[in-house]
Amino acid sequence: MTMFRSIKDLFSSDNWSQSTAGRVGEMLDLCGSMYDYAQAVLLAGQDDSKVQARIYDRDKRINILECEVRRSVVTHLALDHRSHDIPTALIFMNVVKDAERIGDYIKNLYDVSRDLLPCGFDKALIETYLRDDSSTIENLLGRTTKAFRVSDEAESHAIIDDARQLGVHIESSIIEVSNSDMAVCSAVSLVLVLRFLKRIAGHLSNIASSVVMPVDQMDFYDEPEAP
Repeated sequence: MTMFRSIKDLFSSDNWSQSTAGRVGEMLDLCGSMYDYAQAVLLAGQDDSKVQARIYDRDKRINILECEVRRSVVTHLALDHRSHDIPTALIFMNVVKDAERIGDYIKNLYDVSRDLLPCGFDKALIETYLRDDSSTIENLLGRTTKAFRVSDEAESHAIIDDARQLGVHIESSIIEVSNSDMAVCSAVSLVLVLRFLKRIAGHLSNIASSVVMPVDQMDFYDEPEAP
């Protein structure tokens, strides 16, 4: 399959694509704000009294936006049979799935801080293993949101490469924690958080791949080549 017009051209071609892309952008903005809050609670011990508004309400809004995008895509394709809109529709359906999953994993990060850390988790460990990775995820979220909005192909390639490298590093940390003699509660908490961070990085890579890859190859950019 050959590469079609850039998504920048597709998203600016009509009111439908512009409004739908706007909803995707809002989903990614919400993910960014959720992540900032979850990271502050998890790593810095920030008070979580605003969790309903900062995490759960925003996650619900992301779910609503995902449904709106799906409904918009189906309605548009049903009413307008122009074949050149099909790649755009597939991009939207793919990207909203990834954005929704990012929201879920961020919610999972908060749940770890709420449910597992009180059991005696040594916060020094999470600083040692997660500080840099967490900051990298924060950076990738902001970059991916911007790159998607402006269809920045060079930045999208860089995001995919950075997300791949982060995934390798996180997997190495998971193995190290699993082979350590730290308390079970600490090890379980760390492995869960690391796994959630890796999945967030993977979904950000998927979103970036929608900018640079043909529709049939989106989500597979970071798969190793067959020997």
